[in-house]
Amino acid sequence: MPTATDTRARLLVAARQAFADLGYGRARVEDVVARAGVGHGTFYAYFKNKRAALAALISENATTLVDLAGQPWRPGDVRASLVEVLGGLSDLYDRDADLIALWTEASIQDPELGQVLDEVRRQFVARIARNIEHAAGQGVTRPVDPLTAATALAAMAEQTMFLRAVRGEPLDRDLTVETLADLWLHALYR
Repeated sequence: MPTATDTRARLLVAARQAFADLGYGRARVEDVVARAGVGHGTFYAYFKNKRAALAALISENATTLVDLAGQPWRPGDVRASLVEVLGGLSDLYDRDADLIALWTEASIQDPELGQVLDEVRRQFVARIARNIEHAAGQGVTRPVDPLTAATALAAMAEQTMFLRAVRGEPLDRDLTVETLADLWLHALYR
């Protein structure tokens, strides 16, 4: 007999499939439960509505994103740290390209989901800013405002990864990661 955790996970897989197949705007709870092989009541036992299901999917993806940005940049080999973080970001975008496309669509159509996406981005930027502040405290960076620099660097990485993974730009994964790491490094460090 499936556990509550199994049922919730199955509903999230089904929601992701329904949203990817139909688009967030057209997908209905009925489409999710049909894919999950459960009744409407089961869906509503776990989620208030389809927005809540997408928010749960976003939350899982966001946790990985924020954790990546929070990895400390090692002072001895900052470039290797940046390659590690940006490589993880690239892998996340590759793994979740469909979900990231859904985020974008849903955040435009649904202001509440837009706020969820904004909060994820704020956390991502804040983690990068803390790394910049830490490096500045060690006297190894150029004088930059940590929040502004973090916002710009995050936007550069997010947009590049979006274009590569979601929009299908023909950019090599490793070359993209290496190039972004070099740009981040030379933008910040003396």
